[in-house]
Amino acid sequence: MVLLTPMGEVEGAGLEALAESLSNVFGPPVQIGDRLPLPQGAWEWRRSQYLASALLALVPSPAPGNRALGVVDVDIYARGLNFVFGQADVAGRRAIVSLRRLRPEAYGLPRDEIRFAERALKEAVHELGHTYGCGHCPRPGCVMHFSNSLRDTDIKGWDFCSRCRRQVRQQS
Repeated sequence: MVLLTPMGEVEGAGLEALAESLSNVFGPPVQIGDRLPLPQGAWEWRRSQYLASALLALVPSPAPGNRALGVVDVDIYARGLNFVFGQADVAGRRAIVSLRRLRPEAYGLPRDEIRFAERALKEAVHELGHTYGCGHCPRPGCVMHFSNSLRDTDIKGWDFCSRCRRQVRQQS
């Protein structure tokens, strides 16, 4: 089972659509948990971003065999990087994904709900893939390929290549 935990203000309809799409990848059930507030201690005012690891630490630990994904709609970063789309805690089977930079309108482009939903799914699957022990994949079409930009996210698929899929099955 995958438990989605919204943190801060996250659009309910988008969260439900993400849950449905994730159930097509990982199988049901995917459940939406209680909303958590964004912690003020994770906010870095000099950067106007939240520290991803501080948010990840608040994602509830899942029951054995399950996974947990925190979902935020704020800009996040990791130390040494300008921003990240998400981050995972492999040992804790928890991950977090940010929707903020996945929206076309964040770049002055017209709103595109289909493209946004595809990006959100790809990045959510990617971060959850890390919780199954998958590293970054050299295959550009695999969802586990590293995304350094939205272009990378748009090029890759939403599913695992055969090698990464085997890794997920072994850890399931």
